[in-house]
Amino acid sequence: MTKIENQLTKKYYFIDESGDPHFYGNRKKLLIGTEGFQPYLIIGMIETDNRKVLRNAVTDFMENIKADTMYNSIPSVANTKGWYVHARGDHPEIRAKFFELLRDLNGYKAHIVIAKKNLSIFNRKHNNNPTEFYFDVLHHLLNGKINKPDYHHYLYLSQRGNNTLHRFEEAVTRALQGGKSKYNTFLPCKLELVPSKEMPELSIIDYMMWAVQRKLLKGESRYFNALQNRFGEIIDLYAE
Repeated sequence: MTKIENQLTKKYYFIDESGDPHFYGNRKKLLIGTEGFQPYLIIGMIETDNRKVLRNAVTDFMENIKADTMYNSIPSVANTKGWYVHARGDHPEIRAKFFELLRDLNGYKAHIVIAKKNLSIFNRKHNNNPTEFYFDVLHHLLNGKINKPDYHHYLYLSQRGNNTLHRFEEAVTRALQGGKSKYNTFLPCKLELVPSKEMPELSIIDYMMWAVQRKLLKGESRYFNALQNRFGEIIDLYAE
């Protein structure tokens, strides 16, 4: 670790997505209005100064579930390929318990960008390219969040789909430009692409995005309301 890293406060960001950036399927078939189409791309992150507390909370939760005969026979938990906390795949009883954990857990704040899919914007602004769409939304998520010169920023992006470290770096660089011009200094960052199952902290933002998505798609607000004081900035990117 460098001397400058030792002198700076560490800030950690764990970034994940819900939905997908795709408008077209095989043979350029338009997916809008078809079964299974995801009308939103949601990208979110949790911000924390103490990742150890969050990591331990999630891993302890998992160990307790796996040791409890009330829950360890649930197929998703007993899966021989391994189980990690993931809102969409978790049993409702486990999901409820994890939301209770998140309500009691301190030391984190979630930021969310909601992008309702708009074909006109996709064609005009993102050149009909789902990767461009994804990383533009990611840029809006990061913008203004990582421009403090007294922090060393560690950013972890869930490894999904067409995510690449190069495009991740581009989005971070764009977000940093405002910080550099404002403070006229170098802002230290470390970036990694990580599998969700290997990074327990990502389960937290996964659940918080699920709560947002549940409110948007199902009109069910109770999960979102239960965690309302854990949300920081929520941006509805293409709100009319």
